[in-house]
Amino acid sequence: MNRQALAFLTMFSLILMLSVYYVTLPADTTAVMSTESGEQLQDDKKQSEKEEQVNDAEKLQQEITSKQEEEIKKNSEVVSSNESNDAQKQEALQTIDSLKSDKAIGEDVKKTLEEHNFMGAVEIMNGTCKVTIFDIEDTEENAKTVMKIVNDATNGKYLIEVTFK
Repeated sequence: MNRQALAFLTMFSLILMLSVYYVTLPADTTAVMSTESGEQLQDDKKQSEKEEQVNDAEKLQQEITSKQEEEIKKNSEVVSSNESNDAQKQEALQTIDSLKSDKAIGEDVKKTLEEHNFMGAVEIMNGTCKVTIFDIEDTEENAKTVMKIVNDATNGKYLIEVTFK
């Protein structure tokens, strides 16, 4: 046997032995991202879930805001149109005022919820305040707490709907 064949068989045997060794090892000793107690990985997972919930809350609030702005824009077009009569213009102006008022109250409610460590989105429409909460469990106690906070912030003017995601 020549030297090249002997070197090849030696290297092949070594690789084969190492492969068998690594396959038979327990999974924990070969894990690259293992920690002493696994707490860091759980904390990272919780942090990423919380960031995802913040993004969802912000997206929902942006959708609500854009819908309100679109409605304001439509009514502004009615006011500026020459084809609209005085009654239509007056109704559009009232709608714009109520939409702006609802938008401001919704922002105040959102800030109040954030002060009480609730992350969510608020939409006020047609006498109803819809609150979507993202960061806590769906329990009766949490719903009561959120409803009390929203009721205090709106001075009881609106029917309150609370949903949890």
